Parts: sequence; C-alpha cells; structure tokens
Amino acid sequence: MEFCDSSGLTALIAARNHAHAAQADIALAAVPPRTLRVLRVVGLDQIFPLHPDSHSATRS
Repeated sequence: MEFCDSSGLTALIAARNHAHAAQADIALAAVPPRTLRVLRVVGLDQIFPLHPDSHSATRS
C-alpha cells in the first residue's frame, strides 16, 4: 500500500474491529515509509502491531 488516505485508514480500523469481534488479531507488515508516517501521525501505530515483513508477522 503506497498511498493511504482517510478512506484507507477507515478501512484499516474497520478490519481491526471485525478481527477484534471475531477474537482474532490483525497486524501490518512491510508498511512503506510514507504510509507508516501517516499511521504514526494519526496514532494507528499504537493500535496495529507493525512488522518489517510478512515472515516476522506470522512467526509464533
């Protein structure tokens, strides 16, 4: 995801809420720098676990 506006942020929050309702977790992996900056500005880096790549995100 190279670009994320308010619609994308809303979709991420909705996905997190659905996962939470299903007693599941959701994490973000390999987030590009610009998108990561947006997540940090709005505080979503405190809500979503962030991982450098998909392999580290799926390790138990």
